[in-house]
Amino acid sequence: MTQATHLNLYEISIDELLNAYREEQLSAVAVVARYLNRIGAFDRSAAAINAVIALNPEVFAQAAESDRRWAAGNPRPLEGVPFTVKDSYMVQGLTVASGSPAFAGLVAQWDAFSVAQLKAAGAVLIGKTNMPPMADGGMQRGVYGRAENPYNTAYLAAAYASGSSNGSGAATAANFAVFGMGEETVSSGRSPASNNGLCAYTPSWGIISIRGNWPLFPARDVVVPHTRSIPDMLHVLNALVADDDNTRGDFWRHQRVVAIPPASTLRPADYTELLDEHALRGKTLAVPRMYLGKDPNFPIAVRDSVLTLWEQTRKQLESLGATVVESNFPLIEQYEGDKPAGENIDRLGVLPDDWMATEFNHFLAFGWDDFLRANGDPAIPDLASVNPDTIFPLWEGTLPDRYDEVPDYENRYRAVVAYAKEGIADPRDNHDFAAGLNALVSLRETLFENWLTENGYDAVVFPANADVGAADSESDQQANDHTWTNGVLFSNGNYALRHLGIPSVTVTMGQMADTGVPVGVTFAGAAYQDAKLLSYAGALDAASERPTPQFAPEQDADIIDLADARRAADGAGAAGGAGGAAAGGAGADPAPSISISGGENNTAHNGAIAVTVWGEVTADSVVEVTVNGTALAVDITDEKWHAFGVLPPQDSGINPEQPLLVVATASALDEEQGGFAADFCEVEL
Repeated sequence: MTQATHLNLYEISIDELLNAYREEQLSAVAVVARYLNRIGAFDRSAAAINAVIALNPEVFAQAAESDRRWAAGNPRPLEGVPFTVKDSYMVQGLTVASGSPAFAGLVAQWDAFSVAQLKAAGAVLIGKTNMPPMADGGMQRGVYGRAENPYNTAYLAAAYASGSSNGSGAATAANFAVFGMGEETVSSGRSPASNNGLCAYTPSWGIISIRGNWPLFPARDVVVPHTRSIPDMLHVLNALVADDDNTRGDFWRHQRVVAIPPASTLRPADYTELLDEHALRGKTLAVPRMYLGKDPNFPIAVRDSVLTLWEQTRKQLESLGATVVESNFPLIEQYEGDKPAGENIDRLGVLPDDWMATEFNHFLAFGWDDFLRANGDPAIPDLASVNPDTIFPLWEGTLPDRYDEVPDYENRYRAVVAYAKEGIADPRDNHDFAAGLNALVSLRETLFENWLTENGYDAVVFPANADVGAADSESDQQANDHTWTNGVLFSNGNYALRHLGIPSVTVTMGQMADTGVPVGVTFAGAAYQDAKLLSYAGALDAASERPTPQFAPEQDADIIDLADARRAADGAGAAGGAGGAAAGGAGADPAPSISISGGENNTAHNGAIAVTVWGEVTADSVVEVTVNGTALAVDITDEKWHAFGVLPPQDSGINPEQPLLVVATASALDEEQGGFAADFCEVEL
């Protein structure tokens, strides 16, 4: 059998990457350096996707630890697999602004449960991804701006009103990491997956601990992984789904009204066992007519190119053995009533009086205050310490939002902070708390699960959205009017899925022929039937092909020469991070090490940006330095190196929201010795 000579990191799967490590074909430090170069090339330059807003200063140290573990023969399940997390996840030592100017200086004192689980499994954190303030929206700009769509920057990376994990979706699609961690309260996990050709899993209550994530509406919030395939999703879930004895900050596991089984009882021993190409054989799937534009009582304008993708997907489902039935959708008909895309569930008389206000105000205020208290950063110890006007200021020129279901929306943050100053009681002590939670369960059963059973439906399946909003929706009135229409402002399913705890899995159908933007298809089913949904989606995913993004294409640097990579891996890696960490291979000759001492830039008369970077290197090494993915000329004198280069003017593609990203690598000149080292720094424009 001929041994492969090259490895392509672009669109690489977790299985492929782990196999390459296993066969000693490459170094995790080298892999991370390649991903940082992609971030420099496409996030900080060119399309200026702006998805990754904070890099992990320990990223090379973590990668070097993975190299040591592979060399020692004791790798963990995700050893050396790079990932990102949304800015709302706590990462010890990094800011956890949740996209808000009010919390730009808030430092996480410990890791969120998901982050801790992934680190413990050996995954390497690249950095944090963009989002609107407090996840309280979709594509509105926050303290770091917003992420752009890597498929077509003329369109949004997620639904305008609920797509807050837009940075996670764009980063994963653009191959800035192997997978990303988002969240969802309405459609903020599904929507970025749809617009970026990804898989998204929104779990039933309690399956993935959300402790250590900023809450929004705590009774609805869930962790949502973003991956480029279902097999990758299942690998990630093997690490994520575990019991968490600490329930503080996780609404459904913390309450004692509705029984929530331990996560360990709700998962298979190995999630990858769910892969089954025949999973859809004999299954009956209902597609709601409203999401095909065929229900006159719930008119939704579905773009023709979306319907074309759906018809192709329907044929695929049927070829895989499923029966697809067009149907009504009583869940949405009853939940929304005469307010399409809105919340009109109060009129059913099942929830306690003013329950919606309780969720939007009391639960939110208590959740934010408790998050700050549990974190323990003395700079911002509680919600009462916060200036409410800095929580979610709209950027100049942004049209007003249209969240009609939230009373006095413009003043809501002032009301929330005022609530905190008065002292916020634990919602579990409310006289109607138990009645409210039991009503949510009852509504799910009567409006959805009983309907599935009575009709013999195994799941519902539907296009994730009816259309995509334009990139200028925030400022252009006509575009804004369109982006706030049913089927566009949220993912299909709107508020109901998350509010009632309905699990879903979204995979891509392909790209719209006219816009180039992908569209997903969503499988949704009864609570705690998550494993079945993952199997159904996995069967379709295996029969499909993920489109790659035009504005973050494959580049030559993504191709790794395995002969060079093996020499680097032989040295077990050395790493200097922005924090100065370093490591060498046990028992090996001194491996190369490299550090960046400083950098500066100057603007030339023609607007070009001249960049100079310098540092130190040990051992006989080949030194390569890039800035925003562009190679610099390097001079080495003794153990000192200097690099210089010129970038195009800032208005020619440099991202004004982010500093320049410099990556320096050193590989051993001695082919027998091997070894690889890397460092990075950021240079302000």
